[in-house]
Amino acid sequence: MNLRQLFAGILVLACTLSGSVTAQDAFTDQVDLRPLSEIAVNTSGRLKSLGSHANSMMDAVSGPRKIGDREPLFTYFDMMFRPEAYEDADVVYIKNKAVREAIVKVFQDGVVDDPDLLVRFPELIERMESFRATGLISPTLLVEPLLANLFSRMKLDLIRTASQISTMESATRVMQPEVLAFTLRVIPPPGNATDNRWRSITRVMMVPGEGELAGELQSQITIEGLDDEQQAAIAGDWLDLGNAWVRGDAPGVNAASFSLAQRLAEVNPELYPERARLGWESWYFRNDQLTRVWLVYMLSVILLLLGLVYQWPWARWSGMGVFLIALGLQTGAVILRWYISGRWPNANMFEAVTTAAWFGAAGALLLEIIVRRTGMRTIFALAAATSSMVALMAANFLPVYLNPNIDNKMPVLHDIWLYIHTNVIIFSYVLIFMAAISAMLYLGHRLFGGAASYARVGGAGSLVLGTGAGAAMGTEQSKPHARRARLGEMLDGVTMLLMELSFVLLWAGLVMGAIWADHSWGRPWGWDPKEVFALNTFLVFAVLVHVRLKVHDKGIWTAWLALIGAAVMLFNWIVINYVIVGLHSYA
Repeated sequence: MNLRQLFAGILVLACTLSGSVTAQDAFTDQVDLRPLSEIAVNTSGRLKSLGSHANSMMDAVSGPRKIGDREPLFTYFDMMFRPEAYEDADVVYIKNKAVREAIVKVFQDGVVDDPDLLVRFPELIERMESFRATGLISPTLLVEPLLANLFSRMKLDLIRTASQISTMESATRVMQPEVLAFTLRVIPPPGNATDNRWRSITRVMMVPGEGELAGELQSQITIEGLDDEQQAAIAGDWLDLGNAWVRGDAPGVNAASFSLAQRLAEVNPELYPERARLGWESWYFRNDQLTRVWLVYMLSVILLLLGLVYQWPWARWSGMGVFLIALGLQTGAVILRWYISGRWPNANMFEAVTTAAWFGAAGALLLEIIVRRTGMRTIFALAAATSSMVALMAANFLPVYLNPNIDNKMPVLHDIWLYIHTNVIIFSYVLIFMAAISAMLYLGHRLFGGAASYARVGGAGSLVLGTGAGAAMGTEQSKPHARRARLGEMLDGVTMLLMELSFVLLWAGLVMGAIWADHSWGRPWGWDPKEVFALNTFLVFAVLVHVRLKVHDKGIWTAWLALIGAAVMLFNWIVINYVIVGLHSYA
């Protein structure tokens, strides 16, 4: 069993647990598009697998929804070869709920004013209810004259609705068969061509017509360096693929897919990307970017929490074992994305969130090794497992916000500081979130009657003195007379240690960001919204350091300030990125 099969087996189990495996029709089940999913497509200056390209294109149409629970590549070809099936199908995704409600209201009022509307659309009322829930509506309904005035007004509202209307119009354009076919730049430049441009499949074929495809080899259009025989063979495979698809002939589709994939790779083998990379990229996107590993982390959280609260050794060891499995899978996902994209994954929000979670889990493993003989053990793993679970759940369930597609980096990101400043910042962010987890555990401990205890020498001091500071640290076996550590001391010590580490990393990240800003924009500080709230997060921790020295109930103040710091950090990462436009909005 190879690595890809191992990943696939675990993910099938995760799919079964989450109830996401459903039956598809016979044609869909029999069609095997894997050969085509692993061919190269040149899009936006990047060579990616067709499976990845189809995922991006269908995201532009139906957002996070799968049409008929089919894979994006199947829907891509189905829209291209059978466009009539999608003319009045609910496939265009509208994210904004206010826009959805406005559209529903127009149709509800229209039914009252024009009874013929229900004659043309008999299931309109039911479809509007479904539209409210899923956000999917048909292109035919969107061009109804009833909506013309509404859309005109919405285009004028540049802040709230104009972008949504633009996205909707883009979706209806993308799903046109000629656009889908044109974006298939799958023909590499032949070896004796004078340029390196990849050509669209439409250069050898006409756009599909009705019924049997009307395409024939266009003798008047030739690809430089590609001999007529090779061009005719590619055109023939494409024509066979389309005709078999229209007939519902799955074996014909499979044969044409395999032949076309082979011929395209043979046009210029030296220039063609590594087939293994294309295959892994297609597999990665077919399996939801391995985000369902959150299920494994959830199991580790349950076990570790039982081990911490009830002091069950079997739960603690089982939880650590599951945590290591989850970390191994997440490490594989990070390395795989690194291999696919050709760069360390930290250039967009999906990568920043998932890579930050990995940093937290890897850092927790190191800390667990250091504190393995103290009462603080398992708490770091619990905080990291919770953080990774939340991050991967967000990536899995919110693909509209955390777009998983791999694109080229923006020009400003082509700098060594991307790998220094950004990694330091996101590492500090995940430590802040982990500190909030241990702080919530501390507050829960106090809520259920726990003593107002705290780590006497703080976080880092507790770590340094951990093997010999029985009373201060709360170790269990450093001295014969050392008492068992109270849970509040351990939780407070973990919170302080994580906050001290994040405080140092956040300060270093701010300084590095100023250096990068001076290099890129000509000034170290410009009061950009993200700069301001990164500074605000740092100030919260600066306040914590001083407050802890003065207050009597140090544990409760530390916990609340840890939660406030996490709230400011999340505001910076979520609201500033998605609501307030600034120079950092791309991140």
